[in-house]
Amino acid sequence: MEKIYTVSELSHALRNTLESGFRSIRVEGELSAVTISAAGHCYLSLKEEHYLIRCAWFKNRRRGNSIHPEEGMKVIVEGQISLYQPRGDLQLIIHDMQVSGEGALRLAFEKLKRRLSAEGLFDADRKKPIPEIPKSIGLITSPTGAVLHDMMATIKKRFPALRVILYPAAVQGEQAPADIVHMIETANRRNEVDAIVVARGGGSAEDLQAFNEEQVARAIYESSIPVISAVGHQVDVSITDFVADYSAPTPTGAAEQLTIGGSRLHEKTGHLSLRISELARRYLQQKQQTLDYQTARLVRPDQRLKIWQQKHQHLAHQLIMRMQGDLGARRSQLNDALSSLRIHSPISGADLLRQENEHVQNTLHKLIRKKFSETAKKIEQLQGSIRILGPMTTLERGYAIVFGKQGRVITSPSHVETGEELNLKVAKGQIKATAK
Repeated sequence: MEKIYTVSELSHALRNTLESGFRSIRVEGELSAVTISAAGHCYLSLKEEHYLIRCAWFKNRRRGNSIHPEEGMKVIVEGQISLYQPRGDLQLIIHDMQVSGEGALRLAFEKLKRRLSAEGLFDADRKKPIPEIPKSIGLITSPTGAVLHDMMATIKKRFPALRVILYPAAVQGEQAPADIVHMIETANRRNEVDAIVVARGGGSAEDLQAFNEEQVARAIYESSIPVISAVGHQVDVSITDFVADYSAPTPTGAAEQLTIGGSRLHEKTGHLSLRISELARRYLQQKQQTLDYQTARLVRPDQRLKIWQQKHQHLAHQLIMRMQGDLGARRSQLNDALSSLRIHSPISGADLLRQENEHVQNTLHKLIRKKFSETAKKIEQLQGSIRILGPMTTLERGYAIVFGKQGRVITSPSHVETGEELNLKVAKGQIKATAK
């Protein structure tokens, strides 16, 4: 006869069967109806579309697990199937819980965000200013993606003078973080750009994971060149948005931000160019009018040459007439001068002067001879007087001249001392004597 179970027996049997058959099982699902009791036990449900399993995560099992269960979180739980006997409800006793898929990424994102923020990587006072009008920018992105095309189109339209240097890098997958870090370091080493843009289009959390890696965040933080994060769509948020010097909502937004000053400059340059063109047009128009006026006044070269020839002939005729007049006047003056010269010429009075000269010479010779004769007679008379009056004539008559000491002439006996030696000059010699 078939055994009849009581409710308690069936409940125990089901519990034993479930616990022995599903002693350790892993289940993936979305958290729902999460509640935490005052004792610290967590009660929740795992759901998938229209299916639901009730779960219990007791306090002693939660110790050491960093997950804080929230509504909508996708998780993988490990535990044991059991039966809650008072109500006969099937439940999963959770031993461990891990975040699954995007949930795991989100948890890692929040954890890294808190740690980097605590280190000061997000501080506003360490962010570098973005240049208002950069001369060149570095673009770190995929060389084959739409981001490169969209940004270049925006830059070309707004500020075509901006130089863009592409630093190609994978922006998705395992190699992407290393590529991005390498290109940031390369741009800093080359130091050839004024700003760096790290850019990628939209995608899932897994697609954008490269921009939530710690090594990428630290490379941006250590960059000496300002870095702009332009990752995903406007609703997407990445670690690079927090650590970068400027966070753009989209790659196109980054291109617009970098070309604000350049676009204004380009627009102002365009206005100036139009103004210069207008001024140049007016200037050329004025010069054309002046040229037309001067052209109308121009004379053909052959006509101008004929005018010059006529003027030359006229001037030559005037010159000849003036020279002929001057020559006639000069000739008349010369004739007058010759006539005056003949009248006053010294040649005509040369004979008269010669005769006068001969007369003067004869007269002069007579006067000289007469003067010589008179002078000779006077000299003879003077010589006679000298001979008569001279000392030699007196000496010849027997007189003598007495000379005392030092050759002085003695004229008085008082001038002589007794015994003094004397010299007596006579007509034909000298006599020495002694005064007594």
